Amino acid sequence: MLSLPEDWDYTTKGLAHICKDGVDSITTALKELERHGYLTRQRLRYDNGQLGDIEYTIHEQPVSTENTGLSPKRENPRQVKPEQAKPKQAEPEQENPAQLNTNPLKTKKSKKDKSITYPSIYPAEPEAANRTDGMDRIELIEAYREIIKENIEYDLLVLRYGRERLDEALELMLEVILSKRPYIRIAGDDFPREIVKSRFLKINSGHLEYVFDCIDKNTTKVGNIKAYLLAALYNAPATMDSYYRAEVNHDLYGC
Repeated sequence: MLSLPEDWDYTTKGLAHICKDGVDSITTALKELERHGYLTRQRLRYDNGQLGDIEYTIHEQPVSTENTGLSPKRENPRQVKPEQAKPKQAEPEQENPAQLNTNPLKTKKSKKDKSITYPSIYPAEPEAANRTDGMDRIELIEAYREIIKENIEYDLLVLRYGRERLDEALELMLEVILSKRPYIRIAGDDFPREIVKSRFLKINSGHLEYVFDCIDKNTTKVGNIKAYLLAALYNAPATMDSYYRAEVNHDLYGC
């Protein structure tokens, strides 16, 4: 990156044109450099107030996020039901310790253990939907929304594509991940919910850039934009590398 000219396209797609590694590998490498303080990415603003390109600053020595002014990386929320401590009441001393009845203590401990729960962030199955000790629907939605935002580097992409467009894709991904239907229809075919959910949770910023790039280049009329976007998001992890490799071959060899 240091040897590239200043006017080079420093997006993951631009770097993919000169690197043999796929876009996923490039995205992971940039995240690692940024996490360890060797790379800083920030959006420039022109004199007229409009947002410009993303500026990449490479450091010879690692720089902490406090020095760069960047906000710390957001952690995924973890919902834990707090345990309330209760004052321990001593049992009255009996003259004959051998005759103590320990059954009430066992029953009390069993109830206490049962009340300590660590609810999963995954959707509850239909038979467990009415459990009172699990995460409620609103908490579940917000937890998954934060996970998706972290995966796609929302704070960076929103500066490039705008909040309205990015939120449209985010909410569609959230709808699919939280769906309770056993099968989800994509491009006319039904796929098991867990397979679709697993693939959507693997979507990163590079995949979204690829999807938006394909949509922008599409010249045919799209009748159902939601179904079109759903299919593009589902296929992105499987087709992105081949797409960019074909573009590189076309630029190099004209074929």
